[in-house]
This record gives sequence, structure tokens and C-alpha cells, in this order.
Amino acid sequence: MRKIFVMIVSGILLSACKQPDNKNISDKQEIQKDSAKVEDSSQTVKSDLGLLEQFSKNKNEVILKLKSIANKEAANALYEKYYEENNILLGQIEEKESGVLDKFYNEEENAKREVKLLGDKLSKHQLEYFEIGEGYVEIEPLPDFYYKIFKNYVTSDYKDYLYLKSEENKTLYSADAGLVISFKDLGDRIIWWENFMAKYPNSKLFIAVKEEYKNYQMDYLIGQDNTPTAERATEENYIYPENIEEFNRFLKKYPKSPTVSLINLFRENFKSESIHDILRAEQDKL
Repeated sequence: MRKIFVMIVSGILLSACKQPDNKNISDKQEIQKDSAKVEDSSQTVKSDLGLLEQFSKNKNEVILKLKSIANKEAANALYEKYYEENNILLGQIEEKESGVLDKFYNEEENAKREVKLLGDKLSKHQLEYFEIGEGYVEIEPLPDFYYKIFKNYVTSDYKDYLYLKSEENKTLYSADAGLVISFKDLGDRIIWWENFMAKYPNSKLFIAVKEEYKNYQMDYLIGQDNTPTAERATEENYIYPENIEEFNRFLKKYPKSPTVSLINLFRENFKSESIHDILRAEQDKL
């Protein structure tokens, strides 16, 4: 999950460079100064501290800096920088604790004891184990970690974004080439992001959010390898009844959603070997 989220945040930073800036030069200079001021406090500092202690130290420094930050745009920039640096540090923590992580599913008593001891230590730093499937486990901040820290300081689009991500992060999305959440939950998640994009069409987050949203739509319509929405292995291909039921629920509850046209297109063309391309082409029109 963290790897996916890193890609999204990286997309945010790239897309931000493409956004038109209508602010005057003095405003830009002020934001740049504020961003520069927060660099020292948000860096992953190499020291004699343990990695977990460093994680908490960095968090406390960011919280302290936010209390005196000049404007919300600078807080946005601090979030982006802090998030990226945190993921570097979390990667280092995982590398150091790889021996314990590899024992996560081991049933031997000694292995269980090591896993529990590390889990207890992680919880003291607002971290936890996160199972990502296929026998792999990552170390992640608590789902609402960033939202709680930044919600009172960032712009409204960033605040809403962080809240929605905190809700998503409560559960694993997919694993072992299949969806873990239900198709109903995925349909509702699509609506969350449609509402976000409608509310914040000029947000720096918009481009990155839309790309993830489009991937959600494709998973909702076609499914993943081990959780498909249609049977294609028999002579008579068909959409599974439970997916038809879900599509009908979505159409009734969200008749004005842009995803409605994609549902109808999928139902008409799901037997086609080019269904991915057909849907992608329609997505590009929306």
C-alpha cells in the first residue's frame, strides 16, 4: 500500500508543476521561503537514535513546525516532503526488521514471540504491521497518521484528500491478484473520488487522483485476475449475478455518476477481447 501511495504523491508533485499559477510573484516567494524553512525539521536526520525513535522525533518536529507555519500552501509542501522522507525511513526500518517480518506467518513459538515484541514496539511509535498478500508484510503508520497531523493546517483539498486516504488505508485493497474489499465498497469509493474531483477541479492533487480513480473504475468493471466480474472460460460468457446486482445498485443509487456510462458500455461489450481498450477510450472522454 505504501508503494502505491508513494506513486500517487509523486504524481502530485509532478502534476503540480503543470498547474497554472495565478498568484503574484511575492506570494510565490513567501511560499518558497516557508517551504525552505521547514526543510530542516522534516528531514530524516541520520543520528545515533534508533530508527523507530528517529521516526517519532521527525514527527514531533513536524508537529512543532506546523504550529508556527505561515500559510496553508507551505503546510501542503511540508506534508509532501515529510511523506516522502517518511517512506524512506520506513523502508530502512523494514530492512532492519526483515528477519522478524519474514517470520510473521511462522507458527513456532519463538517466531510468534519476536513478532509480538516488535508489534508492541511499533505501536508505541504509531506504526503497525500491514499484510499485503502473498506472504508479505510491511510496516505502516496508522491509517489516520497523516490526517491527524496535518488536518488543521493544510488547504481544504489536501485535508479532504488525507481524510479519504485515511479511510481507504483502514483495509487492504487487493492481494494475490484479487480484490480484498467488496465490489460495493469499491463502487462507493469511486463516488468518493468523483465528489472530490467535482469539488476541487483546480487542485494540485487532481491529476494524480484521477489516475487512481480510473484504475478503481477498471477494477470495478472488470475485476482482477482472481476476482473477475465475468465468466470467460466457458462457451457462454456471462457477467456474474452478484456483479449484475451490484451494477444495478450503483445505477439506481448514483444515476448521475460518470461511471454509469462505463457500466452500460461494459455490459454491452464484456465479451470483447478488447474490452480494456474500449473502456479506456471511453474514460478518456469523461
